[in-house]
Amino acid sequence: MKLKTIFILNTLLLLQMEVWAQHGSLFIIGGGDRPPSLMRTMIDAAELSSRDHIVILTMSSADPDTSYYYILQDLQPFCQQVIAKLQFAKENAQDKTMLDSLRSAKLIFITGGVQSRFMDVVLNTPIYTAIHEAYDRGAMIAGTSAGAAVMSREMITGEQWRADTLYSELSIVWSGTIYRSHKDWVYSPALSSINIL
Repeated sequence: MKLKTIFILNTLLLLQMEVWAQHGSLFIIGGGDRPPSLMRTMIDAAELSSRDHIVILTMSSADPDTSYYYILQDLQPFCQQVIAKLQFAKENAQDKTMLDSLRSAKLIFITGGVQSRFMDVVLNTPIYTAIHEAYDRGAMIAGTSAGAAVMSREMITGEQWRADTLYSELSIVWSGTIYRSHKDWVYSPALSSINIL
């Protein structure tokens, strides 16, 4: 009886630890302009320390260098951290150095472009796992346009005006429901800035 009680208490303790496990946050930008106030809010919400770094994932973009340049210009006035561009492809999806940098980032920003281009590189790879591991350890996952679209379980691929609307099962971070957290943000130029509280 005593062993059974200890087993039950240990099981409950482990379950409780899972509930209280640290998780990151989402900062979802619905495309359009990224005003300085929005970038400052994102950097502040990410709670970056001087030792943290930021990773920009540019796989959605047809012009990754330009996407990186513009988000770098938006971020640099508000932070001193290293801001690294990671351009994964099928050929380097196993690159340990790049994956370690992604996994340990405190802020991961996914640029706009074509969301299916991003998911073609990321889904079912160590890149996907590394993004989830960073999030589980407290990283903020942020993105605009396509970068925002890949954060939901089901994604309209951008060809929604066709009769055969395309959806893609993916779930970079969300697991099917919108949940409320004091750290999660949604931004759309049409809606202004909305803190999900």
